[in-house]
Amino acid sequence: MIQIQKQRWLKTGLMTLDRKGADHLKIVDLCQQLGVTKGAFYHWFRSKKDFDFALLEYWENAFTEQFILLSESGSSSKEKLALLVQRCIEGLNKESRLEIEINMWSKQNVEVEEFVLRVYQQRFDYVMKLLSDIYPCAIEAKRHSLLLYCLLIGCDLFFRKIKPEEAELMFRDYI
Repeated sequence: MIQIQKQRWLKTGLMTLDRKGADHLKIVDLCQQLGVTKGAFYHWFRSKKDFDFALLEYWENAFTEQFILLSESGSSSKEKLALLVQRCIEGLNKESRLEIEINMWSKQNVEVEEFVLRVYQQRFDYVMKLLSDIYPCAIEAKRHSLLLYCLLIGCDLFFRKIKPEEAELMFRDYI
């Protein structure tokens, strides 16, 4: 029960970040959305900074660790990569700005930037590990890692929503 209540705060925070940006991660606004008082916030979090980093950890778990965990159910690096890319494609089908908003937030706060860069490095290292198993040539593995990672990021910035069949076409080499 305790963890469920804290998780509710974090889900609300991620939704707010996704839809409105980091500037709207205000204690008063979050309390209003949840229909509670500021005292309820301080029951779970020591400070706004404590909440911010709990939120970043929640994001890291949901959008990095869980993706990797799902991917690890594959029996080979190629299968793991396919599972990872498929999960990313599913994420593209949602109208989300979360990764863009996280990135923008990181440009406004040095501590957030350090956290986010560590997560981005973890993601890239995992993709690199999988592609290093698939491509014996280190240069090819790195080239494909850079291309795949840039492709995933670029999808969030595309001028319109990418259709599922377009995403599958773009990522065909990796699924």
